[in-house]
Amino acid sequence: MEKKVVTIRRNEGHSFKVILEKAIQGDEKAFRKIYDLYAGKMYALCLRYAGNTNDANDMFQDAFIRVYKALAAYKGAGSFEGWVRKIFVNTCLDHLKSKQKLLFSELTNYTEENVSSNLNGIDNLSNQELVKIIQKLPNGYRLVVNLYLVEGYSHKEISEILGIAEGTSKSQLSRARLLLQKEILEKNG
Repeated sequence: MEKKVVTIRRNEGHSFKVILEKAIQGDEKAFRKIYDLYAGKMYALCLRYAGNTNDANDMFQDAFIRVYKALAAYKGAGSFEGWVRKIFVNTCLDHLKSKQKLLFSELTNYTEENVSSNLNGIDNLSNQELVKIIQKLPNGYRLVVNLYLVEGYSHKEISEILGIAEGTSKSQLSRARLLLQKEILEKNG
């Protein structure tokens, strides 16, 4: 079997490189170490996209299966964590698309100025409280919040990923910010 050269970025040190190379070669114990390293972060990602823990569990399991199956395809371009994260985001999107029709509605009087980009009081919340607030959002809102605010996609990219108009992405974010601000104020109230 041909040995692959794996490039590791940033915080992924030499020992991780060895573990990754072993996992790529099929060593299940090495993959378990990778699983243990990323499980917490990736489960939190799934919780943000899912409306409940059952869906988050399904997304999480499906995504790690995809990571395992695609491990040999990892070329070392960019960080390994970024590569894993992309698989998880795509799995969450696929799950949401297949489970239900995502509904998006337009704001007829939408303008960027309608909503402050700052969510006042967000710094007073724990990550767990913030995840719970995001989970309460309607599916379309939650999806755009995750893609735009958390993952850093542009509205143009979101429109391409979800097959919606760019204005729809903007309006979903605007409405989501209003709901988020209301929930944050109630929590901090």
